[in-house]
Amino acid sequence: MSKYKYLYLVWLLPAWFVFLSLQQTLVYFSVIDTYENGTSYTAEVVEFELKQIAAQTNGYAVLRFTTDKGAEIQKKISLPVEIAASITQYKSIPIRYLDGAYVEIVMISSYKVYKDLVLTNIGMAIIGLLITLGIAAATHRFARKKLGEEEVEFVIERVDQDE
Repeated sequence: MSKYKYLYLVWLLPAWFVFLSLQQTLVYFSVIDTYENGTSYTAEVVEFELKQIAAQTNGYAVLRFTTDKGAEIQKKISLPVEIAASITQYKSIPIRYLDGAYVEIVMISSYKVYKDLVLTNIGMAIIGLLITLGIAAATHRFARKKLGEEEVEFVIERVDQDE
């Protein structure tokens, strides 16, 4: 088997960006659905941590609230820096909760920021998809050319001999 056949694996990169775009689109519509159709609660911030690692800053919060039906819910949610910085001083946060949604909890105060952040993620995933599609197409052409060259067998026949 030729080593050039492995170059076709480059198509996994655009496939990953398609998956990422679809996943972020699902998050976007789920955030909107939770905000518009969810029930409003005031959640207590049980735990909060902001991590700063070199150029990356993110965090998480553990929120606890009681639903209208009396069920106590405690969820850990990941927070990007744009949202995490805005809730550091609060002990309780107004939220919207929709049970069973892809994104079950949306903080009302950071709804617009979260929605814009997801749109940015979708845009970056689409740009990454377009770039990797070009790279994959060029690599595919290169691999096909190299594999085609290997299949050609040269036969040298001597024609200057007298019989």
